Amino acid sequence: MDYPHVIDLKDERLAGERPACALDRVKLDLTDRTARQKFFAEVNARAGSILVLTEGVTPYLTEADVGALADDLKRLDKVWGWIIDYFSPKALNYGRKLRTRFMRAAPFLFEPKDWFGFFEEHGWDAQDVRYLGDEAEQLHRPPPLPLLMRGWLKLVGLFMSRERRRALARHVAYVLLVPK
Repeated sequence: MDYPHVIDLKDERLAGERPACALDRVKLDLTDRTARQKFFAEVNARAGSILVLTEGVTPYLTEADVGALADDLKRLDKVWGWIIDYFSPKALNYGRKLRTRFMRAAPFLFEPKDWFGFFEEHGWDAQDVRYLGDEAEQLHRPPPLPLLMRGWLKLVGLFMSRERRRALARHVAYVLLVPK
């Protein structure tokens, strides 16, 4: 699916410049701590600065695995930030019902009681939180949900208070974590 406004925004921000960084795809089992630490050490040794992006990764890891990953990333002196998915407890609960029904083979395992507190305990501060509902509203772009679900949310939204609609828009986010 093509998103012209994303391309326009990229062109506007880069003003015709080409990004200087390269994307390397690496096959790595993040639960294999030895392999992960070896890879991180290699990347840390050759990088100027590192921004880690784990979109769609950590929800499928256990709390122990995410904690070990957070600790390993924190030890790297070149990592200045980490962008990671956030799902509120309500989003996790609703998602659990959907995944039980449609995605049995892909359960979310990372469900800490206090998401932000979990990362603080591992040496990370949330510097920026971008809630998908808020971002969708600002960009005048509906969330990528099935048509029926979007219609249902619009209908239900008519009967919700402003505060309740705002809370609903804050169930899923991307968070920029920075080392403490």
